Amino acid sequence: MTYLTKPLAAIAMFAVIAVSSASAMAADNAHTTDVYQLSFRAGEAARVVVEGDGDTDLDLYIYDKHGNLIVSDEDYTDNCVCDFLPYVTSTFTIHIVNRGSVYNRFRLVTN
Repeated sequence: MTYLTKPLAAIAMFAVIAVSSASAMAADNAHTTDVYQLSFRAGEAARVVVEGDGDTDLDLYIYDKHGNLIVSDEDYTDNCVCDFLPYVTSTFTIHIVNRGSVYNRFRLVTN
């Protein structure tokens, strides 16, 4: 696995290598959204997992290149799992939303 941290330069690097299994650590400030661009291949099962530090509720949203919501995890925990089957090889946009009033250090993992 590859481990990356913010700043934005690291996120850009993460997006390039995300076709294979990857992992990144980040901290999401209170009431903010982190955005990542990840590539997945058509017809290959895709999984995106967020594992938070337990301090706040995190929600995970995955959008296609047209901005359509593909899948989401909106429970009341900071552990999120989204599985989907991409219909086309493309870049997808990942939103991780911190619903809490303090920061949450989380790990983002993809296959």
